[in-house]
Amino acid sequence: MSPTSLKLNPISDQKTTRSVLLCGASVRSLAESAIAAGLRPLCVDFFEDEDLRELIGSGRGRFVGQIDDFAQLPELVRSVRSTIPMLWAGGLENHSDVLREIGRHRPVIGAAPDIVDELRDPWKLNSWLAKAKISVPRLASEPTADADCHWLRKSVTSSGGLGIGLHKSGSPKTQAHASHGHYLQEYIDGLPMSATLCADRSGVHLFGMSLQLVGWPSLGASGFLFCGNVGPVDPGEQVTEQVLEAAQILVERSGLCGVFGIDFILRQNHAWFLEVNPRITASHMLYELHRPGLIIHRHLAALGWKSVRARRLLEKNAPRTLTAVSTVAARLILWAREDILVPEGFGIEPRSSVRIVDRPRQGVLVPRSSPFCSIQLTATDCDDIIQQLAMLEDMSCTKTISSTGSLRTLGYSPQTIADQLKMLWQRFNRSASEALRRK
Repeated sequence: MSPTSLKLNPISDQKTTRSVLLCGASVRSLAESAIAAGLRPLCVDFFEDEDLRELIGSGRGRFVGQIDDFAQLPELVRSVRSTIPMLWAGGLENHSDVLREIGRHRPVIGAAPDIVDELRDPWKLNSWLAKAKISVPRLASEPTADADCHWLRKSVTSSGGLGIGLHKSGSPKTQAHASHGHYLQEYIDGLPMSATLCADRSGVHLFGMSLQLVGWPSLGASGFLFCGNVGPVDPGEQVTEQVLEAAQILVERSGLCGVFGIDFILRQNHAWFLEVNPRITASHMLYELHRPGLIIHRHLAALGWKSVRARRLLEKNAPRTLTAVSTVAARLILWAREDILVPEGFGIEPRSSVRIVDRPRQGVLVPRSSPFCSIQLTATDCDDIIQQLAMLEDMSCTKTISSTGSLRTLGYSPQTIADQLKMLWQRFNRSASEALRRK
């Protein structure tokens, strides 16, 4: 079990593919990774973003179709040659029946549906991790909930923080939901974080960890909505060991293989496990800054697949030494506070280190409380990202057609986002300092 291993044990019977069918709630960033790994992506998602269409233009890929419910997926993908494997992404972990149906007609790259069902069962995961070093929040149902404990009401089929709320004892709504796939999880106050890992024949490997942005008003989010990541960050050796131990237990008990994510809360130099995402996660781009395509390459290889061009591309993109990798990235998801009609010219990039991604098409109406777009920034450290955001505030006051000007017009303040990120970063640094003092 190595926390930093980039060595990939070869699988002699790997199947080779030139194309891959990408399916999920949003696949733009995954399509970028697929192209970098030497694959031609055929894409299906909920949004059909403008930059996804630009990315796969000129024959580099194809947009198969837009869906608004995963139940539509099996019928839609029948138009794609059945020998092309499907690689699934965010949201489909809650639809194992759809994965089973598609798996009857084509190869599926990812965790098997039975494994997915096990890993999405919070009660089973808590029992597996009960004796591990990582802490696990208590679970309860409405009748068994301790009135002195702060509880979150969660759905077993939720993703991205949707449907999570504070539990109010005796609420009629909560009682009605208790028997329909909902459960209560103890609320742990701390820093939301995630880890991205890969399980293959040589063991469990950690790509890195990141801070999670949850429910930020500056990004138009509320409650527990997921609105981005910042990383990689290092929470210290003790937390790293806890996360790796939890990952090892999950892999051994379930048989999970490939790239996956673990969400946890960092509190007083201790990791509190929340859930596992048995798929490539939204934060994968944070770990591909110096090796584009690495995550999807490792995922395919762990599951017995490879791109015909993977070796040449990965050797071309590889850094000379691991110590040269010192870049930090942030992906900030903006949520629509109200219905937004996408303005003309939205998404023109003011500088190379700042990108407006997941861009909706001009003239499209983005409904209130829906993801609108993302700001993607790269820098040498988090302090530099905060400074870049502050600079965008000044630019937005003078540029009315650029992406930053449009963001300001739509009610998003880069300075306010920078201030909130600064507070998060200060909390993380205090936590890291306390961990060093305890050593």
